[in-house]
Amino acid sequence: MKIIDILNQKKVTLSFEVFPPKTEEALLSVEKATEIIAALRPDFMSVTYGAGGGTSKHTTRIAADLEKKYGTNVLAHLTCVSSTKETVRKMIDTYKEHGIRNIMALRGDIPAEGRSVFDYNYASELIYDIKSHDGDFCIGGACYPEGHVESASQAEDIRHLKEKVDA
Repeated sequence: MKIIDILNQKKVTLSFEVFPPKTEEALLSVEKATEIIAALRPDFMSVTYGAGGGTSKHTTRIAADLEKKYGTNVLAHLTCVSSTKETVRKMIDTYKEHGIRNIMALRGDIPAEGRSVFDYNYASELIYDIKSHDGDFCIGGACYPEGHVESASQAEDIRHLKEKVDA
């Protein structure tokens, strides 16, 4: 089910967020935790993507298990800061193949060592690519009420938020 439909139908919702681990060994612990959390029947669970997509295979595995094994609605994160358009399109295809229809589209934090790929500068560009992809996705985006650290002003923040909505 799409998150937008859940939010439109219910006044109060319950959700949890899972951070995929960096190692296969730790993945077993997270999978056990998601099984326990899924038994609580949350409205949805969010699965983060990891810095620079480093844990993206674990994001997909956890999200797919939640959808298929436990029937839990999933909001899978997707970041683009260090990704090529080709990599992002493949990840969108992978989400689609696994029945994941809710994506939290984020630019992501710029790595301390800097960026080597500049296909995306803003999350709005990622949102546009997801929307133009054949997949019928429900797409979420982030905003910063306190102001994004890279924005020069609140007006700039609002402009970027509008770009996400318009994408």
